[in-house]
Amino acid sequence: MLSIIKKAGIIGIWLVIWQIASSVTGLAFLLPGPVTVFLALGKALCTRAFYRVVFHSFIKISAGFLAALLAGLVLGSIAAVKKGVQSFLEPLVLLMKALPVAAFIIVMLIWFGSQNAAVTIGFMVVFPMVYQAVLEGACAADTKLLEMAAVFELSPVKKVRYIYVPQIMPFLNAAVKTAAGMCWKAGVSAEVIGLVKNSIGEELYYAKLYLMMPELFAWSITIMCISFLFEKLAVALIRQCGRVISGDIHGSGKEQDRCRS
Repeated sequence: MLSIIKKAGIIGIWLVIWQIASSVTGLAFLLPGPVTVFLALGKALCTRAFYRVVFHSFIKISAGFLAALLAGLVLGSIAAVKKGVQSFLEPLVLLMKALPVAAFIIVMLIWFGSQNAAVTIGFMVVFPMVYQAVLEGACAADTKLLEMAAVFELSPVKKVRYIYVPQIMPFLNAAVKTAAGMCWKAGVSAEVIGLVKNSIGEELYYAKLYLMMPELFAWSITIMCISFLFEKLAVALIRQCGRVISGDIHGSGKEQDRCRS
């Protein structure tokens, strides 16, 4: 309860600073105050178009995230066992990590069209993070546990369940937490550049084009809130899956995260 009050107080201070900046600078046209922005947000929340736009963007960005998550888990697990696969995928993963998102967006728009931009860009951003997390976690498995598993002739399934999954989970939790936010940033950016119809990116583009600053800020707040909730949901889902698979015999994901931090 105390932490909630503290966070609310911090947010309140920043809202006051925001209002003061808007009033003192006299640039309410370019920097609207929080009251004006939240009124615009409240007005948007009362329309069906708002929820339709959010739903369309959510479905496509989530699809890219889930596809990348699945591909990263599968290919990362294979690469941890087969060094040849790891060497083969290394240039592709490095390319995804190094190439600017804007360049990716332009290429994906040319190849797959604007309607699929958020899906493909979301995949490109998330896949390297998940793949690298799985690979690092698997390679960091305790050798003594692996030796013990060999002595007792544990099956591959039990090795994965009781040794590899608990070892990978802290890496995967951290990667998913970062990837979820990055996926939304990149996905909406792709929608803005590709001018995808019925998307948050399209609303941002037209708000910028017609200098509707309260609406622009309102949509930005919407993206922040959805991204925050999406991150929490994704991390909770991954942790729960890890606990179910491993039987939760190595402690909760939160305890492992604290150990890593």
